[in-house]
Amino acid sequence: MVKKIDEALKQRNLPDMIDPDKSGFIPWDARRKEILSLLAGECYGTYPDFELTVSGCLQREDKNYYGGKAKSMEVDIKVVSTYSSFTFPVRVIIPYRNPYPPAFFYLSFTNIPGDGIGEEIIDEGYALINLYYQDVVPDNGDDLTCGAGRFYTRNPYQSWGKIAMWSWGASRVMDWLENQSYIDMQSVCILGHSRLGKTALWCGANDTRFSMVAATGSGGGGAALYRGKTGEGIENLKGKGSRAWFSGNFFKRYSEAEELVWDQHFLLGAVAPRYLYIGSAERDDWADPRSEFLAACAASTAYRALGDDGLIMGDSEPIPNKSYHDGKIGYHLRSGTHYLSRDDWHQIIKFRRKHGI
Repeated sequence: MVKKIDEALKQRNLPDMIDPDKSGFIPWDARRKEILSLLAGECYGTYPDFELTVSGCLQREDKNYYGGKAKSMEVDIKVVSTYSSFTFPVRVIIPYRNPYPPAFFYLSFTNIPGDGIGEEIIDEGYALINLYYQDVVPDNGDDLTCGAGRFYTRNPYQSWGKIAMWSWGASRVMDWLENQSYIDMQSVCILGHSRLGKTALWCGANDTRFSMVAATGSGGGGAALYRGKTGEGIENLKGKGSRAWFSGNFFKRYSEAEELVWDQHFLLGAVAPRYLYIGSAERDDWADPRSEFLAACAASTAYRALGDDGLIMGDSEPIPNKSYHDGKIGYHLRSGTHYLSRDDWHQIIKFRRKHGI
């Protein structure tokens, strides 16, 4: 028998995202800043707060990319502060069919645009900004002092982890793009899968220049609630590789998920009132699709407080391979396992087209 969604959320005993102290209405802008400050200090780590200058230098250009459908540019992004400088590459692909297109900002696992399906994205009329995440900081068990890590002295408490570093790199690309005329800056969706889904959510929650934030299979530290979660939990994220993704406080102050004064619906809610998309896979047990779905439901509180609809579901559990696209939070549960598939991409594109973003 399918439990009602509100009953399932009550069982998770989630902290109140809107008014945690029961002190009355708090303006959302102020509350959103509190949420982001809390999550930075207790989970992802804080960004550098000193002045930066950002520039781009074109390294290679192919005006006949994908058989003449698009122009491809490989650009070095240079970030300079009083203390240090750092350069990393990004690929920007612009379709000729649309001279000022909406864009996908894709956090990529490889140097291949769209991890191999870039041409399909271009054929849909979107530009593709492809950032290979390891060019910002390597994803290994190092001491976080290479790449973007050089910008910020690390301490064992609230200093940034690699999720914050990767998301910071994406925002520096946006700094550069703001001064160009390649894409429609009012219509950029940041998208990532798995650990890069966690990154897309953190980046998009902080950087309001993204009109839409999308994550698939993001699991623990991403879309999935910790309370009642199965699969990947906080104790698993303490592993040698993933430990570096988060701040030290995340592991020092919390031994059990039930002790958190927040949960991941805070992260999803911080995207409001912009568009949000969560994709899950039915057999992705490590990510825990049910906890991702319930987090999207709980995040809808922020949208409703602003007079918008969040996730519109009715009062039932999601049906595999059916999309839920009517509200400002979109969701689908794909059959299969942990993977960013063409089906996921096309569901997200379908949502963008429906809402004109």
